[in-house]
Amino acid sequence: MKKFILTLVLVSSILLFNSNVKAESKVNVYMITKEGCPSCTAAYEYFEELNKQYPDLFELVPFEVFDSTWNWNSDDLKILFNKVYEYFKEDTSSASTPTIIIGDYHTLGLPSDKNIVYDKIVEAGKSGKDVVKSIAEKEKLNIEELKYDYKTEAKEDTKTEVKSEKNHDTLIVIAIFVIVIGGFASLIIIGKK
Repeated sequence: MKKFILTLVLVSSILLFNSNVKAESKVNVYMITKEGCPSCTAAYEYFEELNKQYPDLFELVPFEVFDSTWNWNSDDLKILFNKVYEYFKEDTSSASTPTIIIGDYHTLGLPSDKNIVYDKIVEAGKSGKDVVKSIAEKEKLNIEELKYDYKTEAKEDTKTEVKSEKNHDTLIVIAIFVIVIGGFASLIIIGKK
């Protein structure tokens, strides 16, 4: 009986320890985006699919740095963007979205060989490197405040589309109603003649 209890405690401890390790070792995948960027939308979709396959592997942390006309969305995002580009020795005047940063790796746009992304996430998990986090801490920037909630935006866009569809459906029902009433009215008028 003592062996059984000892084994149960040991197995429970291992399971608890492993679940904590997974939660703590999630890698931040940063993505610098621009409002209305179709390549960014494709990257979001790719990372959502990858997250379904590996839910404990990474967290996507997007920053919508630019509006649709390439103006800065905030001074803090401008600082972060410039420091990240400076770190990677990229020319800020030729900015490209999405810019994806994983650990100490970056790519301008989603690579055609998407296995590289997975490999870099695993590497960053092992090395513990996080360039963006280090820059944000040094510049006293709050990543959580700068983060862009693309899921909320996507839901609001969907709500707008659904609302438009409902308005369209209402107009169709009204048009059918007017036609039916008009038809009855003309039958009544023809019947009186």
